[in-house]
Amino acid sequence: MFLSGLSRKVKRLQRKNSQSHVFLLFLFLLIVVGVSFVARIYAIAPVKIMDASMTPKFKEQSIHWMCKLPQCLTQVKDQDIVWLTLKSGETMVRKVLAMPGDSIEITDKGYVRTPHRNFKWKGEDAFIQSKTIYVPKAGDTLYFDKLNEVEQDYILAYLHTHGEKIAIKSSLWQGDREINIDRVGATKIANRQVSLKEVDFLPWQDRYLIELQIRQAEPGNAPIKIKRELFRLKPAKLELTPPPTSSADSTVGDSIKADTVKAAKADTTQKDTTKKDSAVAAPAKPAPAKEEEPEQYLDEPLNKIVIEEDCYYLTCLKGSNCPDSRELGYFTHKDFIGLYMEWPDRLKVKVIYPIQRYAKMAIDYALSLLAPEEEEE
Repeated sequence: MFLSGLSRKVKRLQRKNSQSHVFLLFLFLLIVVGVSFVARIYAIAPVKIMDASMTPKFKEQSIHWMCKLPQCLTQVKDQDIVWLTLKSGETMVRKVLAMPGDSIEITDKGYVRTPHRNFKWKGEDAFIQSKTIYVPKAGDTLYFDKLNEVEQDYILAYLHTHGEKIAIKSSLWQGDREINIDRVGATKIANRQVSLKEVDFLPWQDRYLIELQIRQAEPGNAPIKIKRELFRLKPAKLELTPPPTSSADSTVGDSIKADTVKAAKADTTQKDTTKKDSAVAAPAKPAPAKEEEPEQYLDEPLNKIVIEEDCYYLTCLKGSNCPDSRELGYFTHKDFIGLYMEWPDRLKVKVIYPIQRYAKMAIDYALSLLAPEEEEE
């Protein structure tokens, strides 16, 4: 019995130290490292929160895991937290406030009403006037002149991110009567004179303040409104088509062309001989380079806008001084990088943190036992 048990131990040690066992162990570790690397690159990613925009949910400088798989990004729901990128390359983490097709209302008192919930947004200061916003979905047809000021700004940002070249023409109205747009130049924003060149692209809050200033200066009770028209810019191409010719004219023209070609060939042969004689004396002058003319555009009125992608309204948890859909407009799936995964944070809170706490307590207790006792005087 003793010898049989000893032989089994020897065989077990031989298997552990054999080359095949070492190779299998190395192969297993290699597979684990490879799977972890692929998952890190294509499936999940740690994201560090660099500011306080998502407090109290996420603390500043905290790290959270995001799912980058297409299955995650196509299942975004209301109140999900999304990792997204801007056109400038900057990334941020924001929460879904409204889904495609939702209409939301944000008041100047900070109250938010959505189809899913109503709440008081503490510290919200971007909306100086109560507005209702429609979040378009793919296939929607919007008319620019029917949108309110906020929605117009968001649609302009949407067209800009989708590569549309557009132009805007602003006009000033008092009720149903158009007045001179130059009166905008007499207003101020943040103690700065407003330029007529910038009024087309000012955010809706600044245009609202301009309207209030003009209404105070203008007589009458009719409201002041800055209206905008939208135009699509298209390259202007000049196409010349030759006039049609009859069959009789074409036969005469062909004979004339043949005679002119023969005469031209005779002239070119004479010119070639003279050029050969003068080529040694005078070098040929380079042809002057043609100056490139600036590209010209034609204005095409643009009022009907078809939305090609589902849009989302993403916001910070913090109410003020935080860039989100209130400032940047709608976001689409193309902007999404990852979806927040909650289970790693739960695992960290329920398992990892307690283990760390108990391990620290055990180490402190062991050190206290090993520490020499002080002699009492």
